[in-house]
Amino acid sequence: MTVTVLAHEVAAAPVEVPTVTSANQKTLIASAAAAVAGDVEAALTLADHHPAGEVAVRLRERLREHVHTLAVPAERYADLLPEGREKDIAASTVRFARKVARDYGSNPAIALRLLAKSVAHLARNTDLLRQA
Repeated sequence: MTVTVLAHEVAAAPVEVPTVTSANQKTLIASAAAAVAGDVEAALTLADHHPAGEVAVRLRERLREHVHTLAVPAERYADLLPEGREKDIAASTVRFARKVARDYGSNPAIALRLLAKSVAHLARNTDLLRQA
């Protein structure tokens, strides 16, 4: 099985990304979902307990950065899908995530939840692209 990982996708992933390296040290596979899991989980927890604090503000900014980073490969994944419902959902997920990242409203708890879920979906689709 050959897995192609684009260099800019790996370079864009945070440094603390769990990685799997082949025995010959030539293949590096980073999971986008694993890379953002901590931020997604923290955002969902903060949304329930302290959505307006300084930590939540910084986390919302980091989630917006994740959206910008992951939207390109997630969009590429959507483009590769055959016409149909799955393609429509994948493409609309990218559009919605970009919209949420630009304007997430005035409720900080809702903003954290929307950004977190958007990042999780984009990361999943990015990982699916890497497996394609």
